[in-house]
Amino acid sequence: MVVSDSNVILNYQRTIGMTTMDLGGKGFYYPNDSAFTSDGKIYVLNRSLEAGGGGRGMRVTICDVADKFHGDWGKFGSGIGEFMWPSSICLSSDGRVFVADEHLNKIIIFSKDGDFLGEFGTPGSGKGEIDAPSGIVINGASEIFVSDTYNNRIQVFSLYGEFIRSIGGPDVLNMPWKISLGSDGYLYVADWANDRICLFSQEGDFLASHGERGSGNGQFIRPSHAISDDQGRMYVCDWGNERIQVLDSEGRFIQSHLGSANLSPWAEEFLVGNLEEAESRSRTNLHKTDIPYVNPEDRHEVSGHIEEYFWAPMSMTIHSDGCLYVTESNRHRIQVFEINTISS
Repeated sequence: MVVSDSNVILNYQRTIGMTTMDLGGKGFYYPNDSAFTSDGKIYVLNRSLEAGGGGRGMRVTICDVADKFHGDWGKFGSGIGEFMWPSSICLSSDGRVFVADEHLNKIIIFSKDGDFLGEFGTPGSGKGEIDAPSGIVINGASEIFVSDTYNNRIQVFSLYGEFIRSIGGPDVLNMPWKISLGSDGYLYVADWANDRICLFSQEGDFLASHGERGSGNGQFIRPSHAISDDQGRMYVCDWGNERIQVLDSEGRFIQSHLGSANLSPWAEEFLVGNLEEAESRSRTNLHKTDIPYVNPEDRHEVSGHIEEYFWAPMSMTIHSDGCLYVTESNRHRIQVFEINTISS
């Protein structure tokens, strides 16, 4: 379902992923973030829902934009190279994989094959200390920007964990979530508890904010991520409203999208080999809209009943193929959209 006031259209293309819980393999389990390599591989960070109960399904899954599965790695725990509550993932230019863990208050570094290379992070609120890192991104100067959520700031480190500077603070940010760097060079911050998107220079100058709390066009409820394209348009994971919104460079509303997913090739393949599951699915109407909802205004409730809709859109990437990839946690998938600009 699309609402649009302009000629920029997100056209649903396809879906990647399906649910795989226990032993890993071809699928995701509550993916929280994704990172792309230049050759089209996707590193999907599976957060799971069980930080205190064994971490079932917590891992990094590697696939690609052509739906090929390349393996997985990662282990639940508090030991060296293990996860407890992984929140964000990014890649350095030399191929290293950086994972932020909110529970361990660490940035953990791996090779592309999952070999542990190092870690940094000290719990606390002092300079260079971290409390619940929930977003991470690396710039062209090999500086790591970390969303230090409970300290209401963004901290910048070297690739070796040396503190460089701090951005924001409680007078500006309130529980910042995921972050990104735009082609314009600006730092985009999902200012989660303030229900807005903030822009900073990479040196830390506050530049602008967009949005306010609400469910109307250009309003947000607990946004989780914002990115920009080379035309300056912003794409926002409006997590609390279960949608993606597109804004222009001045923050004016262009379009919103509630999701349009079909089954992925992985899911279709699974159903061919699991006839009982396929028959059960065929008897269930996963597209029914005339449900007597307890609260029809609650987007979480509505999205939880209609399969094609977003249910917890967490993060986004615009890949070199020109498509928008939306990592969607509660349905264990990535929805892929073509970005089309139609001449007026």
